[in-house]
Amino acid sequence: MITITAITAIELMNIVIGIAIVVTMFLNKLVPAKKNQRMFILGVQGILIILSGIMLIGVEGSELINKISPYINMVTVYSNNVNINIGYNVDGISAIFIVLTIVLIVSCILISTKAIKEKQQQQFQIMLLLTEVLIINFFAATDLVQLYIVYEAVLIPMVIMIGVWGSRTERKIAAFQILIYTLIGSIFMLMSIGILYSTLGTTDYIMIREYIDVLPENLRKLIFIGFFVGFAVKIPIAPLHLWLLRAHVEAPTAGSVLLAGILLKLGGYGYIRYNIGLFPDLCEYYFPIIGGICLISIIYTGIATLTQLDVKRIVAYSSISHMNVIVLGLFSGVLQGIEGGIILMIGHGIVSGGLFLCIGVIYDRCKTRILYAYNNLVHVMPIMAILFFLLVLGNIAFPITSNFVGELLIFIGLIKKNIIIAFFSALSMIVTAIYSFWLYNRIFFVNEIVKREENEIIERAGQERRALTGKVIFVDVPQKVEKEKQIYGDVDIYEFTSIGIMVVGMLIVGMKPSIVEGFIAVNCLELISK
Repeated sequence: MITITAITAIELMNIVIGIAIVVTMFLNKLVPAKKNQRMFILGVQGILIILSGIMLIGVEGSELINKISPYINMVTVYSNNVNINIGYNVDGISAIFIVLTIVLIVSCILISTKAIKEKQQQQFQIMLLLTEVLIINFFAATDLVQLYIVYEAVLIPMVIMIGVWGSRTERKIAAFQILIYTLIGSIFMLMSIGILYSTLGTTDYIMIREYIDVLPENLRKLIFIGFFVGFAVKIPIAPLHLWLLRAHVEAPTAGSVLLAGILLKLGGYGYIRYNIGLFPDLCEYYFPIIGGICLISIIYTGIATLTQLDVKRIVAYSSISHMNVIVLGLFSGVLQGIEGGIILMIGHGIVSGGLFLCIGVIYDRCKTRILYAYNNLVHVMPIMAILFFLLVLGNIAFPITSNFVGELLIFIGLIKKNIIIAFFSALSMIVTAIYSFWLYNRIFFVNEIVKREENEIIERAGQERRALTGKVIFVDVPQKVEKEKQIYGDVDIYEFTSIGIMVVGMLIVGMKPSIVEGFIAVNCLELISK
């Protein structure tokens, strides 16, 4: 049951983040020390975590919260001219994604301590806070116009983050691509919203869900396709995925974490609300087509991953593959498939976010993301090697990790729905395991290509040394490793905490999936029983 407390918590989150953005603009004058500025931003996130706890209790219907909620409730804005209700509606599904957003923002703040220059920390933190408040409002939006505005507005801070703080020369092209692709997809989404408003006279989600069945079948199909294509860009489903690859490659570490961890989930959440929630019968009707498209996308991205040299592109392709498996689960129309899709979205947000954090740290040390440039980093970054390995286990859906629970439920749902699609989608797990362990081995253990080149250099040096002195050259390996440790260094406290949050979250959801399932089960039942 939805209580007013959950809605109140969202409104208070907006106020807290709004105040934080204003204060952050003047932090240099108010709080000169950079460390204190960072502690202020983390303190804001602490308040948001408390409010998210209240929100979760509110969703469950706590008696204590019901008593105090009337004293802190905010006023909902309403416009009589165009019948648009600007307000919030929170259930278990949206609440879980809001919590994920806050957790990822905390990790982004911590990882940006070193990755972003001190002079630019203030502006970057404002972009993070702005992204956070917009995403929270997206998940809590109860009106389609409100949702569309927020959906488009999220582009602004993301484009700025990629365009200003991107790591390469093509960052502006990447920012332009993400803008163009999303805007083109949004045209289809806006078309569906316009049809709904012109026929039903409202853009309120609850009202639309109640009266959507009275529309003609052809019109319902047109609305369904508009929403599907609009959100497919954000998932993304091939061939609408090209913007994501360049965006990941060019984005700063925090930008990649937000892209993979939560922005892709906007598309999945949109499917849950506006395709599955409004048109369960059409999901059944179009499932063979959607399933075929997703299978092609999964197979293509799996093969493409094995050909990549940039480690960010490898994880980006992996994200696309996982998100298409999620789409299969969501559109299966089976309870286990839908629950698995949501749990895998949460798990993927944690695991992929963690992998991008690790890659960002390694790039900070080595100044390259070319796979063959790495060699034997396990000796110079042992803690990073452990953290990365745990996240790789999550990426391949190893038992006790969050992805395992989600993928298992999805495949159970797909077996009930279509055994052929279930079989081919299950093959993606094998491909994922191949490229995930291949990636880990190339980075942290002996790279045969690099080793061969080093041996050739040493051999040539030895020949030159023998020619000059008549003595044989020796390489002191332990001394070399110690020197590299001083040059590269392992993770610092901020990096360890940032990645550690992801690892702990992955294990908690994996070992105790009922934490997530308890919030989403009732809402998933409502989706299939409409």
